[in-house]
Amino acid sequence: MSESILLTDSDDPAIPAAALLLDRWRADQRDHADLAAVIGEPGVRAMLVVTRDPVELRASIEAAHARGLPVIVGCGDEKARRRAVELRAEEWFLLPATPEEIAARVWSALARAASTGAAAAERADKTELENMLHDSLTGLPTLPVVIERSRALFKKRGELVVLYLNFVRYSKIEEIYGWEKLDAVLETTASAVRDFLDDDDLRESRLMVSYSNDDDFIFFHVPASGVAAATDGEITEMVTRLQRHVAAQIETAHGEDIAALFDIYVGRAHLYYNPKVRLERLIYRGIREAQNASRSLEQRERARRVNDLKTAIRDRGVYVDYHPIVVASTREIFGYEALARGTLRTLRSPEVMFDVAAEADLIWELSRLCRERALEGMNTRLEEGQLLFLNVDPHDFADPAFSESEVAEPSRVVIEITERTAIKDYPKFRERLKAFREKGFRFAVDDAGSGYAGLGSIANLEPDFIKLDISLITAIDTNFIKQNLVQTMVRFANDHGAMVIAEGVERAEEFKMVQDLGVHLVQGFFLHRPQSASSPIVKSVVVP
Repeated sequence: MSESILLTDSDDPAIPAAALLLDRWRADQRDHADLAAVIGEPGVRAMLVVTRDPVELRASIEAAHARGLPVIVGCGDEKARRRAVELRAEEWFLLPATPEEIAARVWSALARAASTGAAAAERADKTELENMLHDSLTGLPTLPVVIERSRALFKKRGELVVLYLNFVRYSKIEEIYGWEKLDAVLETTASAVRDFLDDDDLRESRLMVSYSNDDDFIFFHVPASGVAAATDGEITEMVTRLQRHVAAQIETAHGEDIAALFDIYVGRAHLYYNPKVRLERLIYRGIREAQNASRSLEQRERARRVNDLKTAIRDRGVYVDYHPIVVASTREIFGYEALARGTLRTLRSPEVMFDVAAEADLIWELSRLCRERALEGMNTRLEEGQLLFLNVDPHDFADPAFSESEVAEPSRVVIEITERTAIKDYPKFRERLKAFREKGFRFAVDDAGSGYAGLGSIANLEPDFIKLDISLITAIDTNFIKQNLVQTMVRFANDHGAMVIAEGVERAEEFKMVQDLGVHLVQGFFLHRPQSASSPIVKSVVVP
């Protein structure tokens, strides 16, 4: 009988000892990044991983399951255990563990992977039930659980306050950065909200999600005996403090750009117990009332933002951060992308600012202001040979005020086609680009691999630069499909005289990987944070 291999990314001596307890097994320890490459080797029968990185863990489990291999996860804490359950690992154990326990988990994982028919269906039903009761991502209970836990208190007190926490721009985080980033932000959010409630007068509130992996939260507040329910004013004051607390935690964990997309609207419903009405229906109606109230607040806030934007356009209330674009091989500054931001906090995020402009039909006015601000810094920002990358939406080319004569030195400007809207008439659009090219402008397709900016745009626009979307670069060092896609894009660019820019590089491993794949230019917080127009000019970036 041939030897069986337990593939692992851990150097824990308990794992080889556990393999010795199995029949003709041995442990094969590899760097985590190498696991996927050796999964298909002869003799590999199971994989044991201990990585704490959620993206790496998901990629490893998916690669193993694609090969029919069971996965055992060594978990450092309860959050890691929940993640292992969510990702459908066959087994998990808490670290540290004895060789005997690890060996038992391996046998159990093999048995689970081999189960068929009724046993597999029973296991699927059990997993489904677990997901219905608790959210594996945040650890929060779901609505049915909290209703049961609150039933007796609601009846005894006779009233219940329902608050619906609507995180309105979390979908934007997922759209820009991918689901892995939003999952991480939701974990931070849940932890921050729990910490806040522990120190607040509403500490007895029960926090939950309405559905597993949802991005809105609900909490029930049953006032303590002899204490009046929180008033609208008290709720408003509490929400203000909650927003500051959660935003600070998100900025610390995920950076200012993510925190700028954090917004919370809280709707409130005050319920009174009625024995004639089924309690569950009473609560569901209250949740819908609170949810609708939060949306009403959101609409009022949108109207306020439109007024803020009109004021910003009138007062030229936009500033520009200049984000260095670095030559991957030499780490010298190749150019700068001009990132426009509102001076008002409500409009700090460019995504928010342009969303509001689209709603108010002020896209052209805002785009003109952003271009003016960006071009003002050319002489102080750029050295000889450096380029300014200027974001322009296809919609802007229809603006009569935007022409190829707008820029004094077009040879120093790269127009990034930022496709917030689809290009519907490519022949007509190419004619507009031709006039700009003849003046000396160069072009880049922004966010390639995301939204409208697909292969069709690259083929039709024939760009000088191809900017790869952050979703392709995040965790590229552990994702072989992303590596193959980027390598193909680099090869295409080389064949057609273009250059590839990897944006959103935040880790040393990502930087090393895009270098190895031949990416020409790199942009991201790992190399340098954006610089305001008043910051000193940086000639090169020293990578830590």
